[in-house]
Amino acid sequence: MRDWSHLVPGWALFLVFLTFFVGIAALGVLLLHGRARRTFGAEPKWLNLITHTIMISGTFYALLLALTAFSAYGTYTQASRSVATEAADLSALYRTVSEQPEPVRSQLQDLLRQHADFMIDEAWPAYQQGISADGELDAENNVHHVLLKFNPESDKDGQIHSLAMSELEKWSEARQLRYTYTTTALPTTLWFALLFGAMVVILLSCLIPTRTRRALMFLVCAVATMISLLLFVVEGIDEPFRGSMIVSVDPYVKARQTFN
Repeated sequence: MRDWSHLVPGWALFLVFLTFFVGIAALGVLLLHGRARRTFGAEPKWLNLITHTIMISGTFYALLLALTAFSAYGTYTQASRSVATEAADLSALYRTVSEQPEPVRSQLQDLLRQHADFMIDEAWPAYQQGISADGELDAENNVHHVLLKFNPESDKDGQIHSLAMSELEKWSEARQLRYTYTTTALPTTLWFALLFGAMVVILLSCLIPTRTRRALMFLVCAVATMISLLLFVVEGIDEPFRGSMIVSVDPYVKARQTFN
């Protein structure tokens, strides 16, 4: 959606949504309540008409918002799963190379430890700020280079080497899959539809012919608050590796702990 929202904490972003939409609601009630009563007061079925319009518009908007939320949550869940898979494959590779003879064993172990430290200390903070992490491919390339140079001297070493190459390929595939989620985001057009649709629903609600402005203010602000909350949730999980609800790095932390 944005290049600025990751700069503020989650609670502040929710207040931004809440202030904006409740402000629209309050302004709409103040400007439209009296005018609507004067303009449409002669219409005998005005309440039925506006109720029908709000139901249709609200249903379509609720459907769009719900589908967007489900899609964003599905992507967020898949991103979390990809991180766990990548960390598990990295751990499996570490265990395999730990069975190789020296000095290859120490070289590969050091490379994998350095990569885990890099992901925890540099890559994840960079992702959260919307910046690509330079050097992410270095460990994979270096491990591949060391394994290619290694010449097994026994059948056992050859089997372990083949297994290490297989584990490296699995880790590489998991890393590439996880990396695709670092740039995943909802299209700008969809965000425009969500924000514009929210304002339409709120302003239509301001046309309900209540007897008092205070009652209408309460109803419309309640609608605006709910819309703000749902949009905040969608925004939080929209980009899994960016913002206040970033995918956890815990799988890498746990994998790194097993390397010691």
